[in-house]
Amino acid sequence: MLNKRIYTVGEITAHIKEIIEDACINDIWVEGEISNLREAIGNLYFDLKDERALLRCIMFQHCLPFSLKNGMKVIVKGDIRVYEKKGYYQLYAKEIKIGGVGELFMKFLELKEKLEKEGLFDEKLKKELPRIPSKIAIITSPDGAALQDMLNVLSRRFPISVVLAPVRVQGEGSAEEIERALNIINSRDDIDVIIIGRGGGSWEDLQPFNEENVARAIFSSKIPVISAVGHETDFTIADFVADKRAPTPSAAAEMAVPDRKELVEYIESNIKRLQKMVENKLTFYRNIVEGMMKRKTFLYPLELLLGKVERWENTFRRLKDAIKKYLNERKREIEVKEEIVKAFNPYAILERGYSICFRLKDNKVFSSIKDVEVGDDIKVIVKDGEAKCRVKEKK
Repeated sequence: MLNKRIYTVGEITAHIKEIIEDACINDIWVEGEISNLREAIGNLYFDLKDERALLRCIMFQHCLPFSLKNGMKVIVKGDIRVYEKKGYYQLYAKEIKIGGVGELFMKFLELKEKLEKEGLFDEKLKKELPRIPSKIAIITSPDGAALQDMLNVLSRRFPISVVLAPVRVQGEGSAEEIERALNIINSRDDIDVIIIGRGGGSWEDLQPFNEENVARAIFSSKIPVISAVGHETDFTIADFVADKRAPTPSAAAEMAVPDRKELVEYIESNIKRLQKMVENKLTFYRNIVEGMMKRKTFLYPLELLLGKVERWENTFRRLKDAIKKYLNERKREIEVKEEIVKAFNPYAILERGYSICFRLKDNKVFSSIKDVEVGDDIKVIVKDGEAKCRVKEKK
């Protein structure tokens, strides 16, 4: 019994330790599901949990014949002791036996095996991503950091029109929302790529992306799907079914669009190469013509028989026609290449009635109503000029 006086933290902790150790809670077996597993200097640190509580565990210098994983259901033998420095009790494990896997993990393995047998993971059935998409749909939480990461990457690499399908990415009913969003997007004909994703989380948090209805909706999608669920070490059923798997949402955005700078450099390089080829051909045939003009046939035509003069004139005329035809063909090729270059020009869209908006305060393009505030000065560029405006109202 403690007396009625003020105790230090150390005294209380020592007292609790004495009570627990006097109780001799040693060599007991505890069943639970592993979570928060980590290894350091040969020691294992993890939690055992069930639906009611969580117990800290540590196993020094383990030599287990198997690897532990989060979600595994195990039976652990050890002693309950108090770690005074931190002020909490924990189980010092001596033995660990596999008692099965957690319910969610077992469900994951069963569904993975089932869908794999049905061919939903077959690489031959996966669709290729378009090289230059015109519009991308993102299925994720509108409030998560994953969305902002993807939008930042897209704006930096290749500004593109984005359609957001806001859904819950964890909790009851979230899988149905994701399935419904996939079906709605597939009913449109203006989407080239779908990114479905969220940031990392616990095994329970990622459960919507391990549901069968979501997996089948991804497989049935006529539009290529990039799965970007969790961090690099997290794999879900959605990752296996999707046409492409990205380790992070940012990586998914990079995968979906090309780098605008690299694309422009590639086009400019091809233009210069074509120009050089045409110049070389022109120089080659110019030298031929100049060389022929210096021959005796042209310098002293009266010294040759009239028949030979006529044959040489006919030959020269055919050569000139051939040169003209060749130059016209090369000119047409250059015009085609120029049209291609114009098609890749981001400002070409202005000719189709669209406009581009800049904030005057930083001269940056914005594509969302969230990027401006009432009273902001903006610049609107159309095909034949620009107009400076002020935002009076947002809707």
